Amino acid sequence: MVSEIKELYSNENVEKSFSQENLIKMLIHSPRVKNEYRKIKKKQTIVPVKNNEIYFLTSGLIVSQYEDQPINLKSANQFIGLDTIILQEDQMYNHQALVDSEVIVFETKEVLMELFSQQEGWLFLTLEMQKQIKLLTDKYLIMQKNSFARLTTTFFELALRFGVKQKDAYILPKYFSKKFIADYSGLSPSSVKKIEVLLREDGIIKFIDKRYVVFLEKSRYYPEMPDKY
Repeated sequence: MVSEIKELYSNENVEKSFSQENLIKMLIHSPRVKNEYRKIKKKQTIVPVKNNEIYFLTSGLIVSQYEDQPINLKSANQFIGLDTIILQEDQMYNHQALVDSEVIVFETKEVLMELFSQQEGWLFLTLEMQKQIKLLTDKYLIMQKNSFARLTTTFFELALRFGVKQKDAYILPKYFSKKFIADYSGLSPSSVKKIEVLLREDGIIKFIDKRYVVFLEKSRYYPEMPDKY
């Protein structure tokens, strides 16, 4: 779909032109779209379709879950629920704050009206849906790997996206606990515990002061990490 759109519009920058950054600017400055700032407490759950709302995360961290399986982490400057305008899978998606967060809230119907009032506004939704499909596909492929590869991939994703780099190491925030790592990897706590022993022996991770420390270059899986990280 994305390649067809690029070919149709003969525009190599279509993804940049219809980015979430440009969408939030359009919505905030539109006189037809109301918005409000709202605080989301740690562990609070939001369900966009049920609430008929779309959220733009300004600070914090949100875990996106599909059928109770964590599939992605939303950080600042990302939309939550934009893809559900088309997918409308209320019972399958929910989003939970991993830390205290803040969002800008929009009414779904007003966002839709604004998008369709624009000549090419539908492209924002098309590209967002494409990203969601790719995300689910990538997650599925990761889940087909063996447990060691799955856990290693999880550590590397978190390190590259959220770790604080110090020399050759990435220090993860404390909220990436052992339980969270297990849930996000789709593994049982006992499996994670066993694999962690191997990862420590290989020098890939350490656990210091309740924080994971990840050493990317020491694993054979590092070159295979997707470009998105």
